[in-house]
Amino acid sequence: MIVETLKEYGNKMMELSKRITKVVLLSLGDGYDRKFYEPEFGKCHGYLRIVNYSPPENVEEKEVEGLGMHTDMSCITILYQDETGGLQMRSKQGEWIDICPCENALVINIGDLMQAWSNGRLRSSEHRVILKRFVNRLSLAFFCCFEDEKVISAPDDIVGDGNLRMYKPFVCLDYLKFRENNEEGKFDKIGYTVNDFAGLKLQMQSY
Repeated sequence: MIVETLKEYGNKMMELSKRITKVVLLSLGDGYDRKFYEPEFGKCHGYLRIVNYSPPENVEEKEVEGLGMHTDMSCITILYQDETGGLQMRSKQGEWIDICPCENALVINIGDLMQAWSNGRLRSSEHRVILKRFVNRLSLAFFCCFEDEKVISAPDDIVGDGNLRMYKPFVCLDYLKFRENNEEGKFDKIGYTVNDFAGLKLQMQSY
């Protein structure tokens, strides 16, 4: 029963991610949903992850970091967090903002793949999880990603005339491997982003 429920939830999230992606494309330009969705995002797939954050024992601090600052590797992430809360987003000014749980609401994140595809016009959200109560925290995270073999390169219309490309073209799976944790198959290496992997500005500064 639980497996069937999770499967149904994942299917619904895949449908929702398609609608969200089209809205995001519209924010980049009129008609961009019709022009870019099918050729660029039509083969996207998704996966669902159940995340359980357990606070450490014998800790006196009022707040404990459950997961350090990171960005998602996805195009779009759809997150459900339980009533425990603890999710924080980092503003452009570097301040941490609490994203409090809201009944019947989901949190939508832009991920690294979308940031690279949009040539940085869309920003992958930096976020973390802080455990403020010494209880287990559960969340359901649905990640919508490009197909593994896709070469990610911002279309000319997205880059815009006279603008520089911020990212070199790269294969989606190569980036996932770059972000892979030491634990095989666990893609949540903390602190690394698509800027470290394919950012042209960083590469130019290193010479």
